[in-house]
Amino acid sequence: MFPTYLSQGQPYPYQQPVQQPVQQPGMIVRPVASIEEARAMQTDFSGATTIMPDFSHGFIYTKQMNFQTGNAEFIPYQRVQMQEEKVPDLSDYVKRSDFDDLAKRFNALLDQLGGAANGHGTNAHAASHVE
Repeated sequence: MFPTYLSQGQPYPYQQPVQQPVQQPGMIVRPVASIEEARAMQTDFSGATTIMPDFSHGFIYTKQMNFQTGNAEFIPYQRVQMQEEKVPDLSDYVKRSDFDDLAKRFNALLDQLGGAANGHGTNAHAASHVE
């Protein structure tokens, strides 16, 4: 590039062109009243994501141009309440210690009565869990 001269013969100082920063597509927020209105909302062709809160139905919709497919991507979001884990009702169950105590008493009664003979020629006893 040749320098340009001012009218008095002095060279004009060279100015480097200012580069414009590449801006990423932003976000556009537009409240809507229904999913139908959100779907009918025009897609922004700059690539900006359009965020559409639907406060009356508890949804947030997003719409953005997909330049690879040429289609608009429409995604609904809904807040979900996490459910607490249910604690099983153990009121119908017997504690292991109570069962072991009952098994010991039952075996003691069997021993007092002479035991109950099973088909193998031995006395049957209630199994107690000992840890």
